[in-house]
Amino acid sequence: MTVTTGTQLRQFLQKATAALSISDEDLLLRGITTEATERIFSLKRAALRLQAKYGSLEALEQRIKLEGVSPDDHTLYTDLLEWRAIRQELAELVSLLEMV
Repeated sequence: MTVTTGTQLRQFLQKATAALSISDEDLLLRGITTEATERIFSLKRAALRLQAKYGSLEALEQRIKLEGVSPDDHTLYTDLLEWRAIRQELAELVSLLEMV
């Protein structure tokens, strides 16, 4: 469902809270919690893929230090950046969930 205006969103929220017998705040918190949890699972799957490929982030960093990055193939560096971004986003999402 696409909601395009603030008025439509408020109307939808009113209908949803009435139908579900839940407060606006609880509905919002549950939605945020669900989205954050799903994202965490997705990020953990991506991290496990990288871990299976390289062992650990530190091992990948060490490999790059020893071998460098080929001018023709930036896969190692791209994976390093992705893994670091995953760790950062996971930390932010966990911190967000700890606030709930």
